[in-house]
Amino acid sequence: MSRYSSVLAIVIRRQLQRESDTNYTLLTPTLGKITALAKNIRHPKSSRSGHLQLGNIVKVQLYSINNRYWLSEATTVASFLTQTKNLTQFSLLFYFLEIINQSIAENQNLDGVYTVTKNLIESINANNYSEFINQEINLIKILGFGVPENIISTYESQNYKNCQLHLKNFLESIIEKPLQSNKLFH
Repeated sequence: MSRYSSVLAIVIRRQLQRESDTNYTLLTPTLGKITALAKNIRHPKSSRSGHLQLGNIVKVQLYSINNRYWLSEATTVASFLTQTKNLTQFSLLFYFLEIINQSIAENQNLDGVYTVTKNLIESINANNYSEFINQEINLIKILGFGVPENIISTYESQNYKNCQLHLKNFLESIIEKPLQSNKLFH
């Protein structure tokens, strides 16, 4: 049985397939984390690829059959690249999107993750580092992990650099491997 649907989504990952297809990992408020195949998206006449940039909030048209999704249309609702960004902002975005992708299973929908991700991207856009860290802490709570005392105390004392280091180490322990985007910080 097949069905068409229209959903809001945050683009969290893209993986090139064959010569003109791409798999997009999307975080949606209703379906959770899903992967959708966009056929012929890298074709020069495709209008979808400009909308499906990492960190963008998009409205997508999906076709699903047997829990497999195909992306037929995409429209940007909010673009991460609306203003000039610095390298730190891109690094923070890639870092967080990797955490989301690694910590949430395919087709898993956790209440609040979409909102935290949206708020976090907005905090990166606004260059609000303390809010970025606050949203990371909120994510840990939503995922069902207790927040370690060293993270809480460094956040409350506004020692954001050490707090971020503690957060990174704790998140890596949750996903049980080092983050690849961490290489961007060095």
